[in-house]
Amino acid sequence: MPVQDLPDFDALLNRAAAAAESGRYDEALDAYQRALALSPSNPGLHHNIGVLLGRRGDMLHAEEHLLAAERLNPRSPVSSLALGHICFGAGRLAEAAQAFERALQRSPGSQEAADNLGLTLHALGESARALPILAQARVRRPLAENIFRAQFEALTAMNRLEEADQAFLEFQSGAPPSAWLAAIGMRWARMGTHAEVEARYVAMAASWHYTPPDLRWLAAMMEWIQYFDFSRDEFAKLYRSYNALMQPIAEGGPARMVRSSRAAGRLRVGYLSGDFRRHVMGDMMLNVFACHDRSRFEVFAYSLLPEALEDATTARFRTSCDGYSSLAALDDLAAANRIAEDRVDVLVDLTSHTSQARPGILLRKPAPVIVAHLGDHGTIGLEQVDFKLTDACADLPDAATYQIETPLAMGGCVMPFRRVPPAAAEPAARARLGITEGDVVFGAFSSTIKMSPRALELWRRILAAVPNARLAVSPFAKADLVRSIARLKSAGVPADRIVVVQPSADDAVNRARYRNVDVLLDTLPYTGGDSTVAALDMGVPVVTRAGKRQAERMGLSILTHVGVTDTIAHTDDEYVAIACRLAAEPAWREELSARILAGIAASGIADCGRYTRNLEDALERAVALKAPRGS
Repeated sequence: MPVQDLPDFDALLNRAAAAAESGRYDEALDAYQRALALSPSNPGLHHNIGVLLGRRGDMLHAEEHLLAAERLNPRSPVSSLALGHICFGAGRLAEAAQAFERALQRSPGSQEAADNLGLTLHALGESARALPILAQARVRRPLAENIFRAQFEALTAMNRLEEADQAFLEFQSGAPPSAWLAAIGMRWARMGTHAEVEARYVAMAASWHYTPPDLRWLAAMMEWIQYFDFSRDEFAKLYRSYNALMQPIAEGGPARMVRSSRAAGRLRVGYLSGDFRRHVMGDMMLNVFACHDRSRFEVFAYSLLPEALEDATTARFRTSCDGYSSLAALDDLAAANRIAEDRVDVLVDLTSHTSQARPGILLRKPAPVIVAHLGDHGTIGLEQVDFKLTDACADLPDAATYQIETPLAMGGCVMPFRRVPPAAAEPAARARLGITEGDVVFGAFSSTIKMSPRALELWRRILAAVPNARLAVSPFAKADLVRSIARLKSAGVPADRIVVVQPSADDAVNRARYRNVDVLLDTLPYTGGDSTVAALDMGVPVVTRAGKRQAERMGLSILTHVGVTDTIAHTDDEYVAIACRLAAEPAWREELSARILAGIAASGIADCGRYTRNLEDALERAVALKAPRGS
């Protein structure tokens, strides 16, 4: 009698199936393993045991049984699929792809195998291999969000931007609302030429009820929401949602909380950044490090920069502080504990929600006081972050109502004023760019993400009112240049009114670019920081549109501290009027230029020593408020 005909065998299978269905995995495994002893070459038993072991977390033995099932039943894809899912969940993507590929070979018509192979190849970064598979999967499941998301990201990664744009346009027309669609739709609309749908995604993002599965997309949204016209109430709601969803992550094992017990001695300040390198942030902070009063402060640097990207500037940081730690290879908890080991009194985060940010480190509260500064002009939105640095102009008095962190005003301007000696003037540079003698050149030196529909409309109005005006753009990446010009043209800016000023990796050459423009048009709602400083450093007037939050008021703050406020607009119409007057009155431009240069010198805004003293005073005040020495 065959083994499977034995009464005990049937009873074992029935018992195992019932136990597995009820979630009693240990009992099910015991029954299946007893059955396997009676029929050791049964592929179904090996498969079921492998799946149950995987559910229990015993991945090593799960894989052994699934491989045995594959070997014993070469025509079935089910064990290959199960093995692929286990490997994918463990982050072993190459092995997962191999398993899904075997499943597809065994069953060429398997939708599950094809979909998962495409998704895994995309996760591996093998966009060229993934795209044909994902395209076929989308034919079968045109509104499957995970499949489309992978296809869209793969097309974008391969710089096939028109295809990506068309794919999104087709998908979004029938896709159900979701946190992912809101987040990616906002950025897609801004980076393309579909300004008319941006408001729809902004409204979707503002009104969405975010739940734990949405955290990934809400966190991604945090990187670019400052560029969009949310109301302050909407910002407050988004930050509160983000904070609430992030808090459970810290409960799994917070870093050791360290509060200084020293009653006296130097204050220990740590800086967390991914830009301790040749970079705008790196240059600014290297000067601050050099200016710190070492009789009052010990300075520590915590780098999120991968060591492979370190450069000569990084080496200077290593020797300019009391302690330098590379955290890039550590997970968030380990990185937080590394900071806590140094017993810093105050940690200054310089990343906010920029691409290199690691808010999970801040979530573990590795220092008794955490201050957000510079990374971007928004806030982080975590209750563990005590303060957001500002100044007397950059925020309105009621800013605390709309953010998680408490505003901490420092003396002077919160934005460092970085002066750079420009390269020598190039004879006939404007003529080489096609700029004629009578042209007035407005500069819009920004990336595409800052070109909001409102900014584009104001720039179009200015050019329409000033027939001899040209608009100069200067994006660093070629793809950004293509997007910027397409966006300008779609907003009604004629192509023959656009001038491209080539940027450079050389700071002196980049600063000299501003000789080619007569007036800089600030972006909105996210106003410029270092780009505004660069224009003023070259004596170029800047027209800025002041709003209600820090990202909308940095231009106002810089100009106010320089002492030249004539070009600060408080309405969109005033912004256009000021720009048109500057175009029509060259004498006024010259007067403003002279006053700007004199104001920089007289105000001390470019004095890094003064800036650092103001920063130090603010940090000491933060510690006194939150963690008094000796407490």
